[in-house]
Amino acid sequence: MKTDKYLIHYKGVGRLIELSTRETTSEQFGEMQRSFANEVGKNEKDWPFADMIRLYPDQVQNGVFYSWGLASADGAWFNLIALPDTLPEQIEQAKKQIRYNQDVVSMSVTRINKLLQEEAQNEISNLCEKG
Repeated sequence: MKTDKYLIHYKGVGRLIELSTRETTSEQFGEMQRSFANEVGKNEKDWPFADMIRLYPDQVQNGVFYSWGLASADGAWFNLIALPDTLPEQIEQAKKQIRYNQDVVSMSVTRINKLLQEEAQNEISNLCEKG
């Protein structure tokens, strides 16, 4: 069974998870997102779901993971993922390199201030090195 790595996050807190995308139902994804939001401390008025970003080893620029998607005929949107040990200089350099190599319509940064498991940072660093 092939598994994929995801970063599930809510309010700046994240956790690295591994699951089989092909065998996980949309209901199971939703339950994971609700459970993580509750674990982190969702208030009654807050959005009830955490976000999940699939981490692809080939979507790393200057040691920074990113996700992207087609925005329009003009280009794509990019979302850089700043982890607790990501330096501001890394983000700026990654932005420059992506803008140089891609047709960028918009770019944002998701900041993760805390990872809930200690081994997550090492696993993410290993993924970055493969990319």
